[in-house]
Amino acid sequence: MKNKRKGFTLVELLIVIVVIGILSAMMMLSSTEAVTSAKASNIVSNLRNLKTAALACYTDSMDTYSSGKASPDIKAIFKYLGSGKAIPESKDYGVDTTKGWYLKCTITGTGSEITQIKNKLKGRAKSSGLLKNATAGDGTDEPYDGSENVVYYFVR
Repeated sequence: MKNKRKGFTLVELLIVIVVIGILSAMMMLSSTEAVTSAKASNIVSNLRNLKTAALACYTDSMDTYSSGKASPDIKAIFKYLGSGKAIPESKDYGVDTTKGWYLKCTITGTGSEITQIKNKLKGRAKSSGLLKNATAGDGTDEPYDGSENVVYYFVR
C-alpha cells in the first residue's frame, strides 16, 4: 500500500517563509536605492526643463528682465513648460537673478532620504552642470558637493 502525503510539513513551510523573507528584504534595499536615484534624476530633469522654459521666458520678456527692473517669478517660467510636461512643485524651485539667471532647487524628503539624494546629485554634478551656489557663471563655478539642501543650475 502506497502512503501518499498530502500538503507540506512544518519544516518545509518554515523554509519557504524564511526564503521569502530574505528575498523581500533584498528587494526593499534595492527599491530604496532605486527611489532615491529616481528622485535625483527627476530633480536634474526638472532643472533642465525649467532652464529651457527660463530661456523662453527671458527671450519673450528680454526688455523687462535685462534692464534689471524686474526679476521673474518661478510661476512666470512655469507657464512656458509645455502642457505635456509634469510641472514640479513651485515651492521646491526658484530663480536667483543676483549674479545671473540661476535656477535653484530645494531638496526635500525624509532625513536619510535627503542625504542619499544629495549624494546622488553630488555624483552627477559635473556631468549635469549642478552648482554649489549661485556664482558669476565665469567658469569658476563650484560643482555641487552635497553639503547643502539647495542645488543651483545656471541658465546660459
